[in-house]
Amino acid sequence: MDYKDYYSTLGVKKGASKDEIKKAYRKLARKYHPDVNPDDEAAAKKFKEISEAYEVLGTEENRKLYDQLGSDWKKYKQSGGQSGDFNWQQWAKNQGARNRQHAHSQTAEDFFGGGDFSDFFEQIFGGGINRGQFRQRRTRGGAEFHEHPFGYETRSVSQKGKDIHADLEISLEEAYKGTEKSVRVNRNQMKVKIPKGIHSGRRLKLKERGHPGSHGGEPGELYITVNVKTHDVFTREDDNLHTTVDVGLYQAILGGVIDVPTMTGSVKIKVPPESQPGKIMRIAGYGMPVFQSENRKGDLFVTLQVVLPEKLTEKEKKLFRELAELRDEKADRS
Repeated sequence: MDYKDYYSTLGVKKGASKDEIKKAYRKLARKYHPDVNPDDEAAAKKFKEISEAYEVLGTEENRKLYDQLGSDWKKYKQSGGQSGDFNWQQWAKNQGARNRQHAHSQTAEDFFGGGDFSDFFEQIFGGGINRGQFRQRRTRGGAEFHEHPFGYETRSVSQKGKDIHADLEISLEEAYKGTEKSVRVNRNQMKVKIPKGIHSGRRLKLKERGHPGSHGGEPGELYITVNVKTHDVFTREDDNLHTTVDVGLYQAILGGVIDVPTMTGSVKIKVPPESQPGKIMRIAGYGMPVFQSENRKGDLFVTLQVVLPEKLTEKEKKLFRELAELRDEKADRS
């Protein structure tokens, strides 16, 4: 059996203080604990090694014994077991008998579930080493667990379940009115209420709809990212909507009334005389509902697109030529 350098196992120097040893142990225990590394045999083995090292170095009596005999053991091993006057076999026998007097306390097998300490540990400290009384306390959720006297839990504590993230696509009309959609999560269908006025990329939180917790822990959350599809008629900018409407040449020149589409149907607006192509007209209150704000809406901005007439008759062409001549005469006088 090989000499076990417990200081090296915990990553501390031989002269390390008790607090330094405890800090190093807790850091490694959190990293390699079976609850953190399920089904990881290498991590489980490492956890047992550092626990064995701390069992020795974490108490003054054990550490003193180890410091006195550990190096001698190494020398005895290297010399082939023939030099030195220390009777290891007799010492181990006596040590084991002394430790068995503490039968009421937890043994190494009790703590790790099956005698997994190294032969070196058993020879020096005996199979019946006093593990110390385990004490009981409660977690925040009220679940009971046992705590090792060195400060690390030996039974799993409750843990909150992992969050779930999902995407949901809706139409602009659904974003305008608000809707309720079905979402499939963990093989279950659930209804999700989508507030009106929601923006694309907005994330909704459904409390305790994520993965189940472990050891009595509460479920995680469900986060749904909403994506609003593009629309054929309207484009959205914050809470405002934009659209383009065709206007005849005569309406643009002389003025008139045109129909404009909105999210709730068409409305009529007046086009001022001599409106230029690209003119933007604002219709207040016909945009998107303001998210989580009752009775507030953005505006609708309408861009006029002047459409020129086609297939003109000879009479129409004559009238346009006359109009052009009149415009030229006006330009000459100015």
